[in-house]
Amino acid sequence: MKNKKTINNSSCIHSSKKRRAGLSLVEILISLSVAALLLTATAAAFDAAFKNLQENNEMAMVGMSTRNSLCQMTGTIRSAWNDPDTATIDVNSTGTEISLTDATGQNIIYRYDANTQQLQVNVNGNANWYPMIEDVYPAGTGIDIFTATAPQDTSFPAGTVGCIDIRFRVTRDNTCRTICASVVPRNIIY
Repeated sequence: MKNKKTINNSSCIHSSKKRRAGLSLVEILISLSVAALLLTATAAAFDAAFKNLQENNEMAMVGMSTRNSLCQMTGTIRSAWNDPDTATIDVNSTGTEISLTDATGQNIIYRYDANTQQLQVNVNGNANWYPMIEDVYPAGTGIDIFTATAPQDTSFPAGTVGCIDIRFRVTRDNTCRTICASVVPRNIIY
């Protein structure tokens, strides 16, 4: 008889299994949480940039409309007739309205309407008031929108307007601009 060698099957079994190719559940969860963190940071940065763009756009629109209206008012006042005998430039006692006769002979009135918070214009005394700027407020408590001062040169007749000061504040959403301008009528310069 031949001697048979007995093989123990338990010695052939490896103590560890071969690892399959791919990611484990823990690795997938870590990579997903890192990706979520990066996407959240990107979304926050995008949101901040978009809000900044909106604020800059609003500031630009406020600045542009204010600059255009101020340019129109100062140009008209600068070219207005300034005759103290006929009161062609007159600021009312509350400082909310200025009336004048421009170089073409038209009667123009600029006024601040506190009810609608608008600076408005009226040409030749018609019934229509046209808004120039909205969301307008006085520059501060007790500060008039329009202020007239006499010229420092005493050779001008009494009642002559030497300078018109315009001061107001425009507030829209989170944007606030305070506007100030001084205008000297043409006959004071020449």
